[in-house]
Amino acid sequence: MNSLVILKQHPTPSSGAKDIADHLLGRMYYGKAVIVADNPKVFIGVLRKQWLRLFRVNQRERARTLNPTKKAELDGMIAYMQGLRFTTRYPLGEYPGDVYVVSLAAVLHWPPDCSTLYITTPIETRECYLVSAWMPRGGLVVIYARP
Repeated sequence: MNSLVILKQHPTPSSGAKDIADHLLGRMYYGKAVIVADNPKVFIGVLRKQWLRLFRVNQRERARTLNPTKKAELDGMIAYMQGLRFTTRYPLGEYPGDVYVVSLAAVLHWPPDCSTLYITTPIETRECYLVSAWMPRGGLVVIYARP
């Protein structure tokens, strides 16, 4: 985990997917993101719901503004948000996607090559080293630890 940026978050039980969606909005331009979850099929549904909520917020903000520069900026962001692909299929090279929601076992078997990694499951330090082994220099690892 040399040369990686590591953030440790303490989310409330109801804010996990919301926090990730908010954070992903700022990180979506940096490349692929992998989210390690206990139950990927359930988590991707909750995450998509939060993503669509952010999408509607940006659409409303675009409709309210009269500034053409701000409108153009929001148009680009909205178009990029629409094109972002969420998937539970893994590994990265075989399935097209931008945001992968996978289990810890899948990530331990095939470490991701992504710029952002979110870990929402309990994980040991050695497993964290294994999971982040293929990440590029300057990549971001966000660990959602229970307090």
